[in-house]
Amino acid sequence: MKKLALWSLVAAVFLTSCGGDDEGDPKNGVGSVYVVNEGNFNQTNGSITSYDPESEEVSAFVFQTANSRPLGDVVQSLFIDTDKTGYVVVNNSKKVEVVNADFVSTATIEDNLANPRYLIRNKERLFVSNWGTFDESYTLDQSYVLILNAVTFEKEGAVNTDDGTENLVYADGYVYASNSFGNTVSVIKTSTGELETTLEVGYSPGEMVVDEDGAVWLICGGSYQGNDGAIYKLAASAATKEVDLEVNPSSRLSVSKTSGVLYYIAGTSAGSYQMEGKVLQKAFITIDDAVGFYGLGYSEAEDVIYIADAKGFQGKGTVYRYSADGTAISKFEAGVAPNGFVFK
Repeated sequence: MKKLALWSLVAAVFLTSCGGDDEGDPKNGVGSVYVVNEGNFNQTNGSITSYDPESEEVSAFVFQTANSRPLGDVVQSLFIDTDKTGYVVVNNSKKVEVVNADFVSTATIEDNLANPRYLIRNKERLFVSNWGTFDESYTLDQSYVLILNAVTFEKEGAVNTDDGTENLVYADGYVYASNSFGNTVSVIKTSTGELETTLEVGYSPGEMVVDEDGAVWLICGGSYQGNDGAIYKLAASAATKEVDLEVNPSSRLSVSKTSGVLYYIAGTSAGSYQMEGKVLQKAFITIDDAVGFYGLGYSEAEDVIYIADAKGFQGKGTVYRYSADGTAISKFEAGVAPNGFVFK
């Protein structure tokens, strides 16, 4: 059994890595942008907002509109597969809504889930990260990655991980799972569904991205008020610290595969890291009247950075669009607590 301080749980709920972005394909046009809005804890007001960059049309509550019911409590992340099937992970409702291209629910996955966070699909399997269950004294039983059949949704396995299993990515035969309450990443071999190894990284590992060459990159939020956040490069057998950020960043990370640039956020600023040249550019975007950046995404099709301000979780958030050189383009209104983006 594992004991967590109350502040750690609160920080995990509201500050750890959220959302999930898919960079899209420039060959298929600009397409739609989906904003994942967590909503307020225990208020069942999480949602998905759709944005059309060409018409600038914003559509709120796309799931609720399509299904005539709320999506749920703490909408954590969205994954859209190549066949346009979507998987919406609803953390505090302890479910995954499976939706079609119009966001009509085709199935609801509820079995074997305990505070689910992220989902990815690899061939005929779904991998779902789960924090596990907390009791009244905030004791956590066991975090794990659940493995489901992608067609029947039946359980095919589960891999026990370290505390606070969070973001997931796939690369070269392995699923990487960041364990956000500590300083490790679990590496799962997809062919066996078993834990291959556990990598030691910086404290509070968050989102990961895969670059054009198939390498995995990870951002670490750092220790509490330690200003020791960092970016790591991962392989199945090793983790290498690439750069000290000298701040405690949000655990959001996005990538421009074409330009070879990573983007991250901290407070009300965004920074970038040129992977090949190892050039760190701090706070190249700053919005003085923002309350606090909470979501981040990069649209490869548009060459546009999307940044979400949660506005202190008081009412609707705002999404800002910036060019890759840091020039402001436009902004639009999202739902409550926008935490991430998916580009299709």
